[in-house]
This record gives sequence, structure tokens and C-alpha cells, in this order.
Amino acid sequence: MTEHHWDTSGARRHPTKQALLDATIADMEATGEASIRVTRILEEAGASNGSIAYHFGSREALIQEAIAERYLSAVSRGLDAFSSSIKEIETGDALIEFFRGELRRFGGSSFHELRVRRASALGASLLRPGLRERIIAGQSEYFDRASLPIKFLQTRGVIDPSVDARSFAAWFLGLLLSRILSDLDPMCEPDGAWSEFTLEAISASLLPSTPEPFRAREIA
Repeated sequence: MTEHHWDTSGARRHPTKQALLDATIADMEATGEASIRVTRILEEAGASNGSIAYHFGSREALIQEAIAERYLSAVSRGLDAFSSSIKEIETGDALIEFFRGELRRFGGSSFHELRVRRASALGASLLRPGLRERIIAGQSEYFDRASLPIKFLQTRGVIDPSVDARSFAAWFLGLLLSRILSDLDPMCEPDGAWSEFTLEAISASLLPSTPEPFRAREIA
């Protein structure tokens, strides 16, 4: 199946624009932002002189778009699988076990790299208003999507109906991002106490004080 790439307006990206973006991201991951060279990007993308100016306006705009794309792809990775799996849950105990598994999965070495990538992108956006706006827009869409399975379980009585699903999605993603601090401290055990604290917080935040019996209902 061919993968399609879209810009922030919802339009499909021009192939040359996507090639430039992919080449920039690859270089960024290999050598860092400071080592990116326009000539190398053009060669790797098979693009002509002037392509960057035509499609992005400037080298800086290209780099900002690459940082945003790299960040948002890291944030969105696994969201579809998360949404599909969580919809199968029917009890509070099963919900907590599900999140226990998610915390274990996010604790792997590959997700440590994703956390570093996210932190790096957020840091880069602090003095770049355009980049910050791009990340905020994409992040907002992610929160909207991530809130849907939470709302679905609210209709089943598994999750407290008073919980703001979108706020929970933002809070949980923030927790996962903050785990990078525990990763860096050799005295911490992220898969031990950190995960247990997080599970207690999730349980207190999501589970109804008096669980409702399961009822099959449609999402309002």
C-alpha cells in the first residue's frame, strides 16, 4: 500500500517536498540539526537548486517543518494500536492491567529515543513561534484522537463519566514524556516505583468510585 503524506492544510504533499523533508529528517537523526547541509539534502532528495526555496521558502523553514514532522510522528506512533486495544476493555481491573502493559511497552529502549526526540523538538520550538504553532496544531489533533477511546469506555461505565477525556490524554502523554528524567537517573527504576505511582494516579483519576455494570451503549 502506498503511504500518503499530508501537510497541515490537509492537502497531499508534493513528492519533491516530501523527499526534501524525508532527507532532512534522515540527516537530522544521523548528525543533528547543526550539521544539515542544503547541498546534501538536495542530492539525497534528488531535487534541483531552488527546490527548498520553492517548497519551503528557506532552509530554516524546511528544518522547522522537519522537526515538527519528526516530533508528531513520534507522538502518534502506536496511537491506532492503543485505541483499538483499549476499546476491548470491560472492567476497571482490566483497564489498569492494560495501562500497566502500556507503561511497560513505553519503557523500552526504542521509546526512550522517542522521548528524547520529543524533548529536543519542544526545546527547539521555544524560540521559534512558527515551529511551536505547528507542534501545537498537531498535538491538539493527537489529543482529540486519543480522547475518543476514553470517551468510549465512559459509555461502558468503565471510566468515570465526569473525567475530561481530552485533558486525561494530555496529562498521560505528559507523564510519558516526563519519564525521561527517571531514565537519566541511575537511582530510579522507571519500571518499578515510577510505574506503580503512575498506575495509582490513573486508577484514582479514571475509575468510578462505584463502578457501573457494563451496558452496551452508543457514543453520544
